[in-house]
Amino acid sequence: MQQKHPYLRLLIAVLVIGLVTAACSSAETVTTAAETETTMDPDMEMHEEEDGDHAEAYEFGIPMEASDADRVIEITAGDDFTFGPSSVTVAEGETVTFRVTNVGVIPHDFTLGDVHLQDEHEAEIAEMADSDMAMHDEANVFVLEPGETKEMTWQMTSAGEILFGCHQPGHYAAGMVGTIDISG
Repeated sequence: MQQKHPYLRLLIAVLVIGLVTAACSSAETVTTAAETETTMDPDMEMHEEEDGDHAEAYEFGIPMEASDADRVIEITAGDDFTFGPSSVTVAEGETVTFRVTNVGVIPHDFTLGDVHLQDEHEAEIAEMADSDMAMHDEANVFVLEPGETKEMTWQMTSAGEILFGCHQPGHYAAGMVGTIDISG
């Protein structure tokens, strides 16, 4: 059977490829978590700071600028599904910058939060993996490509224990999690 318009299929294919390319090419580069626009779960507890300098806070702390940090804590993320060190201690009220380096050859991420937040994030990532969506940096989360280093600065406002975890598919379940003891 002879086609009346032999270039119609080619034209449609070119248009589809163009639309897909345009949709995929709007990426944003982010250096620190404090510089990103945050997308949060509406159930997550937040409060407004009285001084107005920091518009949002999580139950355990407030995202800050690196220049506000009292100290820097170096953390590595490895392909053996571990963070080094696996636990750190900070003082309540202290502002720390977490400088995290992916020393492996596969992507990792760094998610700061309590057990509830970690579990919610793990469920979100599982849903995203099913739909081929990519994780984006947030105030308490960033993705690290192999060899990449990123920073996240937080003031720890409540004593207790929070976690840092990697939620790349299978990593958290394999034990890629560390603890932060916030001493009061």
